[in-house]
Amino acid sequence: MRYLILVMTLALFLSACSVNSNNHEDYTDFKAIEVRVELPDSVSEGGQQTIFAYVSQGGEDVSDAELVRFEVWSNNHEQHEYVTATPEGNGVYAVDVDFTQEGLYFAKALTQVGDLFAMPTKRFAVGKLTPEEAERLINGNNQPYTNDHSHH
Repeated sequence: MRYLILVMTLALFLSACSVNSNNHEDYTDFKAIEVRVELPDSVSEGGQQTIFAYVSQGGEDVSDAELVRFEVWSNNHEQHEYVTATPEGNGVYAVDVDFTQEGLYFAKALTQVGDLFAMPTKRFAVGKLTPEEAERLINGNNQPYTNDHSHH
């Protein structure tokens, strides 16, 4: 008798853990966030410039992102500046950055909307570039510091 009650109890618990056949709907409704980083057409040294991030999800503007923070650095310096963006409305977030030297720069928009993250990086020139920097701006990757060795 005890054995029968034990089997019925286990069957009851196991039936409660069955797979929901509609679980695929939870994943097909997924909408990634899109972040587009924009700068003025020309950025010059010695002046403050505004960098914008346009944040959307599923074609709709996101004006209530949990985080939009820019990481800005020069190809010539390892020092990175972190600036939290101010919401401007309609999915637009902005930061003002002072550029004190010419060269190749990178701006990464660390963005969080709910549990989703995006970190697009944009390369851009401030003032005049060296030939190596110009090549990297046109054809290079987003990694400003690369090593010739690999880590194991």
